[in-house]
Amino acid sequence: MSPALAAFLRPSPFALKFATKGVLAMALALYAAFFFDLDRPYWALISAAFLQTRPMSGMVVEKGICQVTGTFVGTCVAVVIMGCFAQVPELALGSVTLWIGLCIYGASLTHNNLSYGCVMAAVACMIIVVLTSSAPDDFFSVALARLSELSLGALCAVVVSALVWPIRVRDHLGQLADTAVNATFRYMALAFSMPLEADRAVSRDTAGQSQGNSQDQSQDQQRERMAMLEQMMTGLDALNNLEIDAHSARYEGPQGKGRIRGVHLLTRRSMRLYATLKALHQLRHPEFFVPSQGDDGEAMAPTGELNQTQTQTQRQEAERFSQPTQDLMQRLGAAFQSMADNQGTAQARKTLKELRGECLRLSRGQRSITALEARLLFSLREVLGHALVILQAREVINHPGRHQLRQPSMSWHRDHGRAAIDALRAMAIFSATAIFWLATAWDNGAVAMLLGTLFSGIFVSRGDPAPIIPMVLKGLLLAVPSVLLFGNVMLSHAQHFVPFVIIFSIPLFLGLMGSVVPALAGIALPFVVFNILLVMPDNGMTFDVAYTLNRSLAAGIGLIVTIIGFRLIPVPGAGWDKRQLIRATASDIRELAERSTERLDSWFGGRMGDRLLRLARHEQTRSREQEARRSGENASGQPDDAQQQVLGMPLLTLGLTGMDIGRGIGFVRRELGNDVPRPVQHALRELIHALADDYQRCARGESPTRMRAAGDRLCEVIEQHRTMSRHKQALLAGWLTRVQLTLQSDALRQQRS
Repeated sequence: MSPALAAFLRPSPFALKFATKGVLAMALALYAAFFFDLDRPYWALISAAFLQTRPMSGMVVEKGICQVTGTFVGTCVAVVIMGCFAQVPELALGSVTLWIGLCIYGASLTHNNLSYGCVMAAVACMIIVVLTSSAPDDFFSVALARLSELSLGALCAVVVSALVWPIRVRDHLGQLADTAVNATFRYMALAFSMPLEADRAVSRDTAGQSQGNSQDQSQDQQRERMAMLEQMMTGLDALNNLEIDAHSARYEGPQGKGRIRGVHLLTRRSMRLYATLKALHQLRHPEFFVPSQGDDGEAMAPTGELNQTQTQTQRQEAERFSQPTQDLMQRLGAAFQSMADNQGTAQARKTLKELRGECLRLSRGQRSITALEARLLFSLREVLGHALVILQAREVINHPGRHQLRQPSMSWHRDHGRAAIDALRAMAIFSATAIFWLATAWDNGAVAMLLGTLFSGIFVSRGDPAPIIPMVLKGLLLAVPSVLLFGNVMLSHAQHFVPFVIIFSIPLFLGLMGSVVPALAGIALPFVVFNILLVMPDNGMTFDVAYTLNRSLAAGIGLIVTIIGFRLIPVPGAGWDKRQLIRATASDIRELAERSTERLDSWFGGRMGDRLLRLARHEQTRSREQEARRSGENASGQPDDAQQQVLGMPLLTLGLTGMDIGRGIGFVRRELGNDVPRPVQHALRELIHALADDYQRCARGESPTRMRAAGDRLCEVIEQHRTMSRHKQALLAGWLTRVQLTLQSDALRQQRS
């Protein structure tokens, strides 16, 4: 049975509860609107319907507050506009256009329910101005009615969400935290358990394997790497959802703020951990980061920069770590696998502390240790330290009363260029529908203006909303026959409120039940909204089929104009985001040379967290597109060359490299201290600027050119002035060598992608 059919014939208990809660909230809102004799009760219905999309108690409260606040602000702006231009509708609509652009600009720069509040400010202002442009004398009554209706719907949704089968945000956050931590530990187990490439080569030579057996082992290696990538994406997806949903926890009691701080700590330390793990994997498996085959499976011909890069990589690959260090990494793999299999937190913390002490003993006990191995052992201690903090963060999310944290929130990345494009598109869509309304004097033209404004604002947070808007149009097409049957035929025989609600709730219940299935959500939720908009239940409603079809036509025109708007002014894609994120990261790396060493890691990590999550979302989209292409190739009988290669993550890899560079700079600045000789300060500043420049070069697929000379100069100056111990100088040299290899391999990855 298909998932779409199973959603209605065999619904899950959660789907039935979700649909029941939604219908109860809308029925309560409709009854209250009738009881208070409000002008347009269906606005209370729509308000309750939008708040029930995420029925967790804290989320409904937060979204309701943002909705009411946005409506109030939009109403105040409408008062100002009508006070100035009540006699000139064209100027009033022009002012509304500018206000819509400002609101959508703000919605694009904000996150979570704040973005929804900005959209509601635009919609409320537009509705009030459009409805009162022909009758300015009724302005204040209309504004008060709209504010009352939307607030009433929000209140009803909050009450039902809190009393009927309540779902708490804290339980949701705990599940996401477990998913993120377990996926991270499984990734670490796979990373540390994967044998070194040199060990594989020795075992093949010793066993005298044939070419066929070698290919089988290569396929096993590919599967191991794909499993690592899958676990990383699972963890990053859970972290992304945690950051999106965490702020709603503040509305579920005094411990909510503690949970939010725990989420910020978990996200920030997990990002640092992934960056450190990437660096460790670079040391152990250079072949994983520098591909030696082209997309067609044939060897790439090294020329110029590629030749130099591969020579250095082969030298790095040939360098073996000591046997105790390799044994320790195998123990780490087994330990993290045990932790991912729900080992107790106390036992996991004890194991991590023991392994961290073993790393310290190894780094101090070996006198002939190389710079790279010293850096590897130092990174292992960092990994274990991050893992300990991650366990504490998960404990804080589940039991915030037992811990006290002062963890600053993440700094969100704000793309003002994309926000300006979104604002321009929304203004163009509203202007087109407004000109159409003025030219035709069509009463239902306001519906087209409403939908164009609403959906152009709601979709600003989507990476690529163009495929979703046609699904909204399908929801409208399905809603039209439903409204004709239930809204025009059956409702005309309902003489009392109870039969009226029962009949009206049937399509709403089916739509909410189908919206639980991700594949149907884009159709089912618009189906619910259009059932309300086309029926428009109120005390003086008519059951005119022609009027229903007229409103349906207006809704279709609004959606078509929205689709055209997104086609003509598309959302900037991954290329745009990559350039903006890389430019912002390089700018922050340069700023590390000027900022105080206090809270340096906290500042940089907070700014990088949101960027890494954005890059991870682009990688998820890219992976799905690659999977679809491979499925198409298999269906057409073409050879699946992509399955013979490791699907890398070039965008996310760049973000992790930037995080690693920033953390390394913070380490160097802390070790040098504040009282640094001027030559050392100058050399360090030159290195930081060289790293930022080479980071941007590798993002363009070009090998680094400046950091090697700048790094050698810094090491020489430090040795001359003796501002760092021998051991720390070895760590610095190992870090510089590894960053050089990382930037070279990232440049090759960008060339291939």
